[in-house]
Amino acid sequence: MINSKLKYLIVEDSVNVCKGIKERVNDFPGWLCCNFAHHIEEALVNIKEHYPSLIFMDWSLKGGSAYEILQFIENCQNYDPYIIFNTGYQSENPDIPQEIINSYKIDKYLIKPIWENLRLNLSKYLNEAEHKANGDNSLKEELWVTDVAKKKHHVNLKYLICIVNHHDNPYYKVLHFINYTPLVMKISWEKLITTLAEYNINFFVTNSRAHITIKNHIQDYERPFVRMKNRQKMEVVREKLCDFEKWLGT
Repeated sequence: MINSKLKYLIVEDSVNVCKGIKERVNDFPGWLCCNFAHHIEEALVNIKEHYPSLIFMDWSLKGGSAYEILQFIENCQNYDPYIIFNTGYQSENPDIPQEIINSYKIDKYLIKPIWENLRLNLSKYLNEAEHKANGDNSLKEELWVTDVAKKKHHVNLKYLICIVNHHDNPYYKVLHFINYTPLVMKISWEKLITTLAEYNINFFVTNSRAHITIKNHIQDYERPFVRMKNRQKMEVVREKLCDFEKWLGT
């Protein structure tokens, strides 16, 4: 069942852009599009009716600009949606960013075309919007990941046990979780390490470009082998043994 709080509204005068945004968000279960709004009055009516947790908002709209909508939201009590603001008019109106960012509470400012940005960052934006809707703006361990079959999964990194290189394809990594089917992803080690660090996961690269272990899920250690709670067994390379044992003891 979709959480009624996780509604989003697309405020945009282009029907094609509305459809493009909706198609991309459709890949993320849990979010429900309550409507498209092409006109300022349509936007205000939909906000008053649904109070969406997330708003995709274009600057140029039928009947004026987004300033009126942003001002209405500012004046609403106990309503603070996650706003992804976008515009294709910044070059003609260089004052837009300063006015928008300094005067209103927006969460993301995007320059059109927005498709590459959404391809790279939409999962992060939706994760942030979900936590904001739940009254929690801190970064949590949940995020969306895409496997090699292009299927999206909502995972919690606190249940991540270890990451190992795929036995057949060096470009693929296998993520092992507690009580969850292992996920096979096409992703670089650098990106994985950056993500783990960003989410404050306590990890150790036991063998560069081969496997990573997560401290909270180590079952036991008998030099040079570490065994995880899923019974995965990995060898710590010789040059990392001292650092690993120091990390393990902290």
